[in-house]
Amino acid sequence: MTYNVELDIDANAIDMVEEFATGHGCTHKIIGFDSDNNQVIQFSSDKFSYLEELIGQLLGYTPDEEASKTMVWES
Repeated sequence: MTYNVELDIDANAIDMVEEFATGHGCTHKIIGFDSDNNQVIQFSSDKFSYLEELIGQLLGYTPDEEASKTMVWES
């Protein structure tokens, strides 16, 4: 099973984000741009905890269980 999340990433942080994602067993792909011209990136991992850590690092906080359930989906 694969877990996925889409996050808006500031263009200035993209290199750090790609390195962090790769180092934590996550794949990523750019799927578009938001209204502020930030990149919308889909991150995927076989481990929910990897995405949870990634979300925490990128957003600056770890979402509670309910928020995680709405952000992360299985495929």
